[in-house]
Amino acid sequence: MRFKLAWIGVMVLGLAQPAVSQTYPSKPVRIIVPFAAGGANDLSARAIQIPLGKILGGTVIVENVPGASTKIATEQLIKAEPDGHTLMLAGHLALMGYYYSAAVEEKYWHKMTILGETGNFPWGMLEARADAPFKNWKELVEYAKKNPGKLSVGGPAPGGMMNMIALETAKSAGIDVTYIPYKGGGPSGLALLGGQVEYRVAQPSEVYPNVRAGKTRALAVAGPYRMEEMPDVPTLRELGIAFDVPVFGFDFWGPANMPSALADRISRAIEQAVKDPAFVEASKVLVYKPEFTGPEKLKESIRNFETNLGPKMLAAFPPEPKK
Repeated sequence: MRFKLAWIGVMVLGLAQPAVSQTYPSKPVRIIVPFAAGGANDLSARAIQIPLGKILGGTVIVENVPGASTKIATEQLIKAEPDGHTLMLAGHLALMGYYYSAAVEEKYWHKMTILGETGNFPWGMLEARADAPFKNWKELVEYAKKNPGKLSVGGPAPGGMMNMIALETAKSAGIDVTYIPYKGGGPSGLALLGGQVEYRVAQPSEVYPNVRAGKTRALAVAGPYRMEEMPDVPTLRELGIAFDVPVFGFDFWGPANMPSALADRISRAIEQAVKDPAFVEASKVLVYKPEFTGPEKLKESIRNFETNLGPKMLAAFPPEPKK
């Protein structure tokens, strides 16, 4: 009798998962973005919003939940029902970077379901105003040494790889800079153009429009290759900065314990949306390479980060002693 009851339970569970998938979505699907509007993460979410909704057969909305180095947004996702109606778009490398730089206290990525990555580009760039008293990285270093302690660099929330890029490039050049954190690429861009910081670290899609408009200059690419859209901008390695930064992409996440059939359906929808002509065209503006990567390969990338880059970040951002 116990065996029969257990078998019936397994059968019911197996039948229930496709049923959940078939009735989805039953209300608008919310994509949480853990940064302010106007940055690359936000713009990428809005670029895929309509194609994804079309494929899923429902309405998709984007909501910005910035603050606390992605912690506020991430905790909202973790507490949501695992019914596929609350998702988050954020790079796993960013989420892990905030943990390993002691900006957040938990390995949140172990409490979520990873669904797929939408593409990639170099992780960051260094950008200065067009009228800055330096035209390239070499001149910035010379200026900083003549004006010790006066240079500030803007960037996203404290901790994480962007913060580390700012610190490691300055350390390599032997200059002192003050890192000023903002709630995303949009606010840091306004700060740069408004003269509140001398330069900033930002993602390529946040830098490119300013460079194209002649408002700013790109000083360096924090990534493994030069960019086709800005071929004259050298990589950190080319500038003699021995700090390797991997490529970066935006990933879709769901809460933990999502039914496998539902998670698979959303992953397949993301894969289709990445190929949608509207998203491909929008990605050109974002200088973002649309390319789907599935959950299994992303889990491998997560393991590599935990083994290799994570410990390096821990050393660069030692946690403050508890009082």
